[in-house]
Amino acid sequence: MIKLKNKMPDYIICLVLGTALGIISKYFDTIAVDGSWRTNTLHYFADLFTRLGIWILIATITAAYSKTLTRAAINTFLFFIGMLISYYTYSAYLFGFFPTRYFIFWGSVALVSPLLAIIVWKAKNNEHLAFILPALPMGLLLNLSLGMGLFYMYVSHIEEFIMYIFLCVIFYKEPKQMVISVVISFVVALIVEQISPFHF
Repeated sequence: MIKLKNKMPDYIICLVLGTALGIISKYFDTIAVDGSWRTNTLHYFADLFTRLGIWILIATITAAYSKTLTRAAINTFLFFIGMLISYYTYSAYLFGFFPTRYFIFWGSVALVSPLLAIIVWKAKNNEHLAFILPALPMGLLLNLSLGMGLFYMYVSHIEEFIMYIFLCVIFYKEPKQMVISVVISFVVALIVEQISPFHF
């Protein structure tokens, strides 16, 4: 009981945060742009929250700074479950239907999120794995921030590139470690570009 009580606040915070962000994200989607600075700003955030990068960043921070590996897995899972349920429940309330196919797809992503959280936690807290594992979330964010071709590369989403830099800061331990992680992250980004059936 004592252990459960000590852990409960972390779990509740992640669940509440995910639920709140799910509602906020859906609310942003409903804003009509009328040219005012307010609606333009809200539309900007609506676009940002419909992209995958911001969720990778939030999930990475949640997992990396959890106190234990188990907490990282549970906190990340509860965050995504709260976000998905609130987002699609709000969608059903607004539009009168429940997008089952999308919910199942993103629900499947939520189910594997604990495994990804374990990778992130080990990348942050294991000195030996800190050279390689950070390149996985970093590479995914880098792929989302860059436009890539056979002989060219450019920044297509500056926000995701800034998030990539944030991940570099989160996983930084020493110069050599970060250089290796950055190099591998570019390789990961290129591999994701070639094999991923989805382009966000």
